[in-house]
Amino acid sequence: MTPSSPPRHLLVVAPQCADLGPLDGLEEVAGALHGALADGSVGGCVSALPAEPSLLCGPDVGQARMEKAVRTAAERAGRAEATLVLAFLGHGTTPGDTPRLCFMAGDSRADAPTTVVDVAGLLTEAVDTPGVQGVVALIDTCHAGGAVPDVMRLGAGIRRGATMLSLVTSVSVAEEAYGLAFTRGLVRVLREGVADAGEFLTAHAVRDAVNATAGTGAQVMTVNGDAFGQHPWVARNARHARAGGPLFGTAGEEALRWALEPLGALVPEFPLESPQDLEMLRESLSVLAKGTGAKSHAPALLAAGRVADGLADAHRTTELLLRWPGGPLTSVRIRRAFSTAAGGVVPAPRTGGGDLLRDCVELLRLRVPRAGGSRTAPLAAFVAALAVEDELTAQRPELAAWAAALQAVVELNDAFAALTERTAEGRLRLVVSLHAAVADDWPESLLVWLLDRDTPVQRGEFPCGPGQQGVEEALGTVLAWAARSARQTGLRLRHVDIAAPAALLACWHPEETRVGRRLGALYNVVLRWSDRLCPPAHAFWINDYARDRLDAMGKGEGTPLDWLGREETGRADDLADRLENGPYERALALAHRPDRLEDFLPALLAYAPIVLWPRRPGELPAASRTSVERHWDLLPGELSAAYRSAWKQHPDGSGPTSAHADLAQVRSVWLDAGWLDFCDWFDTRSGEGESSE
Repeated sequence: MTPSSPPRHLLVVAPQCADLGPLDGLEEVAGALHGALADGSVGGCVSALPAEPSLLCGPDVGQARMEKAVRTAAERAGRAEATLVLAFLGHGTTPGDTPRLCFMAGDSRADAPTTVVDVAGLLTEAVDTPGVQGVVALIDTCHAGGAVPDVMRLGAGIRRGATMLSLVTSVSVAEEAYGLAFTRGLVRVLREGVADAGEFLTAHAVRDAVNATAGTGAQVMTVNGDAFGQHPWVARNARHARAGGPLFGTAGEEALRWALEPLGALVPEFPLESPQDLEMLRESLSVLAKGTGAKSHAPALLAAGRVADGLADAHRTTELLLRWPGGPLTSVRIRRAFSTAAGGVVPAPRTGGGDLLRDCVELLRLRVPRAGGSRTAPLAAFVAALAVEDELTAQRPELAAWAAALQAVVELNDAFAALTERTAEGRLRLVVSLHAAVADDWPESLLVWLLDRDTPVQRGEFPCGPGQQGVEEALGTVLAWAARSARQTGLRLRHVDIAAPAALLACWHPEETRVGRRLGALYNVVLRWSDRLCPPAHAFWINDYARDRLDAMGKGEGTPLDWLGREETGRADDLADRLENGPYERALALAHRPDRLEDFLPALLAYAPIVLWPRRPGELPAASRTSVERHWDLLPGELSAAYRSAWKQHPDGSGPTSAHADLAQVRSVWLDAGWLDFCDWFDTRSGEGESSE
């Protein structure tokens, strides 16, 4: 839908009438029509009856059930201010010489007028339902033209004629229909589109195209009684140039070019400017692959077919996201969801807007390794990550239709389940603060809090020896206390924040503390700067400044990170002066570790919300810098994963190969909105009972 279009609700009714005999292929044809209309890139419809199927098909669809379904669909569409799309396929008769369509339900009898369905009457009621933004009705029966509503009744109805209707019938009231030819042609037209017919297919465009394609005599009747309404369209035009930009992005074009190059002139040239062009290419590749004259090209044809299938999946996904049923999709949200789905294997593209959306989808479908062998798992993870932020479920009609079209229902459910588990594991966080240290020395006590969704639920203070050994020994006691407290909540603790003065952050690796195993092997450990908990008087501004920086970083494009080389870190005083003048407004990373890092960190931490530096003296390898930017949206959690991978390596460099080896060379102090909120809470609580003079 365009941003101004109302939602579209769908109901397809195709009963088999025992009294008149079964219609061959009815179920298959009705399913194809329903699938096209429910496809986000074609009909753009969602179910009119969420509690039951929006395709009522077969001999058990009786008169009462059908009439109730249509009326319920109209009521729901009215409440949602939606367009209602109705389709009726099956047997139709006319009683005597009366030009009125009698639609035959599963329990209808030709000799019992009270058992048939008055489609014209149902359409009149649906169109006149308050709130309904228009009705599209598609009728494929004998005598279908008898379904025309009573226009005089509409003029005197509840809405006083302010109604909109697009009715397409397979034949006139005096004719018979054969073999569901109209619906078969209609499905083809909806899937292939119509040249030069605009972005949306009107009832008249559909009628003309179906008659030309299937040789039928379809007719149209429209009601345009609402001067302020938008006349209901039947479907999007697959041949219309996409408003979201080119059909393919850089990754898609490159993959298709490489796939088709070995085939040369074997594959006819296609303009590839519309989804229908892509479908024609897929069909051509499939036919060639099955043919006997292209055996020598069979591997290349299969490979090209897989690429074309991937591009079709990517296109369907892009169409879903361009009409996303949740909140606005910003560049920040898209990149964050991409990083979650890609797992850092492929960096997020640097494009923006609609190009970013398309490029992310293509990379996930074509270049990210397939989890568990599933071609659509990365796409499902991407869609699920966006949906969870908007509190959408996998059962949301738009998402369910997308997953069904890609045959990714299980993958989408798995992605939601994984995110649910991750959310539960991320609820608890242990904060261990060394801010009681005096003159940047080691403290004699640790203050700790257990947070549940950033809300403190437990607090404790633990004495410790004044030194690194004493602090690390106390950490074991703290973790035992935290484990007991966590069990009371029924959740597991996975995250530990260590807040320490700058001098200790420069030399201490708390994730390596031995608590049976390394602390970082059991938990994701994030380093924080303890001065933010209780800023000294001369630095009262640092948290407000940091919040502004985080907001600005979230609105920018690309990785919000500035690298500082050896020349920028020559002298600590000079760097502090430059930082005060404000040339750097993003996260800061040191490409070279100064000899006395502890002299540089206070200024860096005051002016940058996030600071990274090399683990070892000297220059940070270029591969590590690349790894930081590739994994940016997964940090700081991905740093813990990198350290764990590095610990599994043998001293001689043998052992499991780590995809995080380069990232493990980086250390960081991190700041996010949640930590700032905790600092504000701490500042409020620590100031209780104090007076100012």
